Amino acid sequence: MTNIIHIDKSRGFTRMDNTLMESLATVDLPARDLRVLMAIARQTIGYQVETKRLTADEIGKLTNMRRDVTSKSISHLLERRIIYRVGGSRGDIGISPASEWLFYEEKTDRLTETKTSHSAQIVSLRTDLSETKSATCLLYTKKEPLLTLPSEEINPPQAQTGPAKADRKTPFGMAQMLADNPHQIPEQLLGDWLAQRKAKRAAVTATVWATVNAELGKCAESGITAATAITEALSAGWQGFKASWVINRIRDARQPPSGGQSIHHGFTDRDYTDGLIAREDGSFGF
Repeated sequence: MTNIIHIDKSRGFTRMDNTLMESLATVDLPARDLRVLMAIARQTIGYQVETKRLTADEIGKLTNMRRDVTSKSISHLLERRIIYRVGGSRGDIGISPASEWLFYEEKTDRLTETKTSHSAQIVSLRTDLSETKSATCLLYTKKEPLLTLPSEEINPPQAQTGPAKADRKTPFGMAQMLADNPHQIPEQLLGDWLAQRKAKRAAVTATVWATVNAELGKCAESGITAATAITEALSAGWQGFKASWVINRIRDARQPPSGGQSIHHGFTDRDYTDGLIAREDGSFGF
């Protein structure tokens, strides 16, 4: 169909869960809060991570808003349970499941009479707090609910109800590749290959590296060293790596031009005056 817009995968794209997309279209949010939410989604879901540390300054640059405005929007989204923060006010931020969102903000009832109409009988409906308004903001966290306490007090440890969250895995990089390098590829070549993968936004994991080592083994069976194979992959600008690609590339480079030797040769060795009569003016004739 002509009305389908295809994604340009070369520039990267964000895969969004359908439930989250439908929730974004349904939730009742101010425009600035929605812009902050979309920026958080880009930095977390767009990079396939659950949470990420994002400051108000960083989100302000992404949304083109002032720091104080983005800070208020983050607090509002935390109160609505649309996003959550792991830890304290400087912890990582993530997007909550749509089932926990408060899609519509609950407005508190207000008294219709004025203060002066019964000033003598006014009774305060809430206790006076010494901390600032921002200090009493309830931050919704996936780890443990933070208590609304003055800044001088410390939240007591709470009993853990579920299994502990597994620690983040150590990122796979140069150290892991050098430790598992059966074909003895030079470190410089490995660094160049990693840089090329990074430029193409292709992650290198233990599974990917194991697959590359298996393909390098096939190259070795064909008489091609691992260093030569990696060099060919860098020259070709490949994101992936297959032994058949390297073998075919080297074979094509070694083949001579088709057609063999040209028949048009030997002109300098031919005597063009043979059988001709020399004339007085230096020319030749029959």
